[in-house]
Amino acid sequence: MTGAAYALLERLHGHLALLGLAVLIHPLLTLRARAGLSRRTLLTADLGALLLLLPFVGGWLLYPSYRERVKPDLLRHDLPLALRFETKEHLAVMTVALALGAAVALHAAGRSPEGRTAARWMLLLAAGCGLSTAALGLWVSAGATPAW
Repeated sequence: MTGAAYALLERLHGHLALLGLAVLIHPLLTLRARAGLSRRTLLTADLGALLLLLPFVGGWLLYPSYRERVKPDLLRHDLPLALRFETKEHLAVMTVALALGAAVALHAAGRSPEGRTAARWMLLLAAGCGLSTAALGLWVSAGATPAW
């Protein structure tokens, strides 16, 4: 992968993830405010999960170049930063799993109070993990750039 392609994918990766987190806020708020389940709540839960899944898959495309061009120097010269990257990756997996789980819970049991409560908690945890992922992602990308 060229340096320009890597930089473009890396930026898309981060921007789509932030957009996904922003979209997840809608169902999180509407599930708390309303007793029922609207079509828009379902739609934004699905869209938010999809917008988080896309950068996750994009990260798989970036990872071989990261592993080849960035990670070796990080492990040698800045182990704490390399470990922050690994933590970010684990938090991203949890974020996507929770967002997808919330969307599935809303479709399966969203009409019941218990289903809405479960989905709301998953959305809240997804947002927390996602914000932590974003913060670590900014920190890592500021200090870990490939030497093309």
